[in-house]
Amino acid sequence: MSRFEELIADMCPAGVPFVEIGSVVERGSKMRWSEVAGQQFQYIDLTSVDRTTRSIVATETITSENAPSRAQQLVREGDVLFGTTRPMLKRYVKVSPEFDGQVASTGYCVLRPKPDRIVTSFLFHLLGTASFYAYVEANERGSAYPAIPDGVVKQFKIPLPPLEVQREIVKVLDAFTELEAELEAELEARRLQYAHYRDTLLTFPAAGGGTEDSDG
Repeated sequence: MSRFEELIADMCPAGVPFVEIGSVVERGSKMRWSEVAGQQFQYIDLTSVDRTTRSIVATETITSENAPSRAQQLVREGDVLFGTTRPMLKRYVKVSPEFDGQVASTGYCVLRPKPDRIVTSFLFHLLGTASFYAYVEANERGSAYPAIPDGVVKQFKIPLPPLEVQREIVKVLDAFTELEAELEAELEARRLQYAHYRDTLLTFPAAGGGTEDSDG
């Protein structure tokens, strides 16, 4: 029996309870722009999250003077953001230390885990499951510009094993996430290599001299 199986048998003899996400997260923080005049913040918009690496890759520097109307949520390290606008694009990310105290769009549902109930990475991985997205697809509203309300996201029921079991699960899933990132980086390198050789091998000198690389 593996350590994981032993933990489940020992700590969850009656099975794992399912609870609503809302019961294991705290209320988020709203941005009060009138209190931070002149201060600069990094704005996490919907386009800021890389859907492959699950990381925040591009932000805009804003102040109270030029903040977009949707820049209303103050985020903290360890928050989990889920994009509720066009939710089937699967934009979700953990807020890393460098974005602690920065600002996110209202296009995200900000989930702030209660540390005595749920491990941040455990919640993060749950947001990538097929069952969660089946729920999202069934509950999103609108056709041209689909969205799902924060409150509906928080009604989704998740398994909640003890923290020690959560940490063991996270160890395994984080290892796969790191491997996936390495493979993606290798794939991108191969794409660039292919593009280089494609352009080199398919460029020929034109008849009569010169190089023919276009139809013009």
